[in-house]
Amino acid sequence: MEAAKWDRQAGDYQRVFESGISEYNRKLLDFLLSSGMLLPGCKVLDVGCGVGKYGSYFAALGCDVTLNDISAEMLRRAEENMKPFPAPWRTVLGDFMALEDSDLAPSGPHDLAISTMSPAVHDLATVEKFSALTRGWCLLTNFVSWRQPLRDSFYSALGYDPVQAMAGGLNSLASLEKLVEQAGYEPHVRYEDYNWQDERSAEEAARYLILRHPAMDKEDPELFKRALEVAAGLCNEKGIFPDRVFTRVAWLSWNTKKED
Repeated sequence: MEAAKWDRQAGDYQRVFESGISEYNRKLLDFLLSSGMLLPGCKVLDVGCGVGKYGSYFAALGCDVTLNDISAEMLRRAEENMKPFPAPWRTVLGDFMALEDSDLAPSGPHDLAISTMSPAVHDLATVEKFSALTRGWCLLTNFVSWRQPLRDSFYSALGYDPVQAMAGGLNSLASLEKLVEQAGYEPHVRYEDYNWQDERSAEEAARYLILRHPAMDKEDPELFKRALEVAAGLCNEKGIFPDRVFTRVAWLSWNTKKED
């Protein structure tokens, strides 16, 4: 069921991929490079990789990239997006905890493991496994705040609670920090603002926002008809639904290298 949910969202992730690197993406890559976490040609594991947005950036640096996701459709698109890059790369389909270490690190530990905006690394067992797959740095990114006024107006007009519609939910940073400490590592946290605007037609917005809300019946034609009317009423004079998103993100990193 979880995989099917991400399969349905793969098209929208591809749309973001095709829009190119954002200011936020560039900030994260610059942080990884300037801190020495990411080096050209190193081995990188991306858990919950989606359609390979970050994987393509790493491959452009000549990195050996392993992409893991629970969604077959996400990985199908990731494979297409990674084709232009000659650097070694591979995709691994399946739940992170259910896979063997040899599947995720076929040639030994990675130099960097990342999981961005993904629920894959969420408890002590997943933090420990994530750490064991690296010989260098681990990085998790998670939203700590999220504000989306137009989306909230859309859901409210249809009688649904906007709070239920977070993109994967807000993971507790304090909890994740404690898990990293329990695993025996020192957590480091940095915060960044991440704001953007999605522009869709009324029909695109209605379909997308129905898909994103856990309480909405994705197959209900009457719901879609009402949603389309609401979305059209919220469009600007050009007929565009200008959905602005204001978030703050935590970058949680730790070094798995043990002191001699």
